[in-house]
Order: sequence, then structure tokens, then C-alpha cells
Amino acid sequence: MKKRNNTYPSQIAELKHLFGGNIIEKNGVYQLKTDNSFAKGTVTHYTLSHGTSALNFNITFNTDVAYTLGCLTKNIIHFAYCVQGACYFKSQEDKKHTKIEELQPSIFGSYKNKSNQINIKQDSKFVFTLISVDKDVYFKTYFKGAFENDTELEKLYKAFETLNSKIFKCSFNLKIADYLRVIDSIHLNDSIANILKIDSNFQYLLAIQIELFYKEKFEECHTATLSKFELQKIRQITEYIVDNPEVQHSISTLCAQVSMSPAKLQEGFKSMHNTTVADFIRNVRVEKAEKLLTDTDLNISEIVYTIGLTSRSYFCKIFKQKYSCSPKRYRKKIRTTSAEVNL
Repeated sequence: MKKRNNTYPSQIAELKHLFGGNIIEKNGVYQLKTDNSFAKGTVTHYTLSHGTSALNFNITFNTDVAYTLGCLTKNIIHFAYCVQGACYFKSQEDKKHTKIEELQPSIFGSYKNKSNQINIKQDSKFVFTLISVDKDVYFKTYFKGAFENDTELEKLYKAFETLNSKIFKCSFNLKIADYLRVIDSIHLNDSIANILKIDSNFQYLLAIQIELFYKEKFEECHTATLSKFELQKIRQITEYIVDNPEVQHSISTLCAQVSMSPAKLQEGFKSMHNTTVADFIRNVRVEKAEKLLTDTDLNISEIVYTIGLTSRSYFCKIFKQKYSCSPKRYRKKIRTTSAEVNL
């Protein structure tokens, strides 16, 4: 990545001012890397479409940090999601600190001439996403001012108005962590497709959080049966499966790893991935195989072994179910397309 100039988005510039480090930029994505006495890790800033932006924190602070949010000229709504770590919301008008719980989507506003804070605690890994929306631009883009004809949109707009310096906490939600995992897996390279994927995935994630906010504000919601502690276990076991597709996973070994009953494990995967544990493992292996077909010269038998399967015919069957063609044909299509693009 190369730094093109010294003009950075205000959010990432404020963080650099707080704890130092170097900002590098590629294709409109700014990444602050730091390894000093104040902090170690990265914060990535994405400038998105329709008046939105996102910050991804993956960092450990050696001191408590007070990160100020606000804009003199814009009405901003922030959608916060903490995967790991301890942080608190504090408004300009209230000295009270409200904890932003892990795996619990939280929404708050920072309107014109108002500044709020996120206070981040030291000495623990902080994995956190903040999607910021220019309320006026966003609603104008999508809804064309037609609120008088749509009761739901009018209610939503007015509900956002009440969030000025206030925080609304939704129910614990694992699916957002899963979507963030997908976004994190998209490589930042010169591919226009990947840049658009990042934008569209964040916009989809934003839409999910807006829908959650509306349902919990105005509709009756089902009470979650899994605790935050259990949800974190599901997230951890998900990451373990994704990182180790070649391991011969079983319900019993996965349950033993996180001290959870089979029923709770299946319930958690249904909540987070809308599928069973076995189907999730199979899908992870097929997606890993697709990347190996695209990015390596391993033959089909080697790929089958690498993803933890033993039957080539079974692999070809489940691959075709997902991608509608055989692994061999898929690789040929990808390489033919790539060669045509490079001509």
C-alpha cells in the first residue's frame, strides 16, 4: 500500500492523533498501523457509498482511550458492534458511561455541534466495528423524501431523531459477527470487484442493523435463549472451524472444546449461520476449496486432502451443488476469464 497524500478522513486522523502510528492507503481504504507504547494493532477506515463510512478496530491499547465522535456540520448516526473487548458510550450531555456489550448491536447519534465519546479500556484485545451514517444524505439517497406516504419510514426517521446523544441497545446478535468475518476475508487488492464487495457487504450489514433497530423499537421481539457467554463460544468455535477446515470435526469434539451441550451448539449455529454444524463445516470446506482452485496450482486430489476430505467423488458432488459446475471446469473458467482480462 502507498500513502498518496496527507489528507485523511477525520475519523482515522483523530485516532492517529490519539495514539500515533502510520496511515497507509489503497483504493480509498485507509489503514492505521501502530506498534508503540500506547497501542499495538490496526484500525481500518472504509469510505462507503451513500454518506456512510466504517471503522474496523483490531488493536490492543496500553492505556485507556477516549475517542471523540461528532461533526459541526453533519447529523451522524453510529452503528456500533463489539466482537471483543470493553468499551463505553458517554454523551456530551450526560456523565454516565453506558457499556457497549460484546455481540450486542448499539446505535447512537452525534448531531450537529454535539460530541460524544467511546471510552476504550486498556490491556485487552479490542475488536470493534463502527458504521457511521450521514443521516440526511442517507435518507435522501434511499427514500427520496416520501415519508408522508410510508408510515414505517416516517417512524424510523423520527426514531433516529431521538438518538441525539442517546444510545439504543439491540438484543445480542451473532449473525453480525459472521458478516464481519466475511468482510474481513475479502482481500484488499486492485480488484474492482473486491472493492465493490466490501461496500455492498457493509451496506447490507447496515440494513440488517436498521431492521433490528426498527423491530426492537416498534415490534415485539423473541427473547434470546443463549447467553452472551454462550454466544461468544459459538463465535470462537466458528473461527476455529474456518481456520482449520482440514480437521475431522465432530459434534462431540467441538462441544468438548467449548464446554457446551450438543443442543446449545446446534442452537447457536442456527442463530448465527442459519444452518446446522455439519452443513456449516461442509460449506467452509467447499469455500476453502474454491479459493485453492483459484489461487493455487494444487490438483483436485491435493485439494481434497487439504480441506479434510477423503473422497474425491464426494467433494466433486458437494462442490457442484454450490457452484453449479465441477471443480475442474470451475478452475478452467476462472483462468480463461483471468487471461482474457489481462489481454
